[in-house]
Amino acid sequence: MSPVKKIIACGSLLCLSIALTGLPTAVRATESFRLMQWPKAAPEPRFDLIDVDRRRRSAADFRGRVTVVFFGFTHCPDVCPGELFKMARVFKRLGSTASQVRVLFITLDPERDTPELLKSYVAFFDPHFVGLTGSTADINAAAGSFSVQFAKVPQGDDYTVDHSTGTYVLDKTGHLRLAGTTQTSIDDWVHDLRMLAAARP
Repeated sequence: MSPVKKIIACGSLLCLSIALTGLPTAVRATESFRLMQWPKAAPEPRFDLIDVDRRRRSAADFRGRVTVVFFGFTHCPDVCPGELFKMARVFKRLGSTASQVRVLFITLDPERDTPELLKSYVAFFDPHFVGLTGSTADINAAAGSFSVQFAKVPQGDDYTVDHSTGTYVLDKTGHLRLAGTTQTSIDDWVHDLRMLAAARP
């Protein structure tokens, strides 16, 4: 299914979102994923960043678990906290399966989002969430690896960051498998993450 891109209003900024339709069916072994499935031929995403404890982290560090990746920034007024709050609710709904899932929040604003700030920010939503930052070059490379679009936009004496709002899911082998949107329901997230967690690598 080809993603349909549209511009949606996000408070004081415009965010690029991918719109897609879920499949409202019950969980069964033969069931399909409800989120958009990423093309199998797409390159494997890569990043080399630092976490809130200033340790270097790459995509390889999270293999063995299903990894959910969202790009944003701590000064985001609505979309970023909204999506992280949604993922926190998903995490709770997963129950014991949550131990097989990692949620990564990668900042698009490394100038302001220090490891210390990211640490308190992601912990507010869930202490298991991982915040990642790095140099501007590192962030650009990570965003490009996931086809994330973003731009720094002046706003009075300050600035904001316009960015695409997709949420990406890597399977246990590190391959990008799924993409969700701000419209993806908690039920669909729980359904697909359980399916991926149960799948053999």
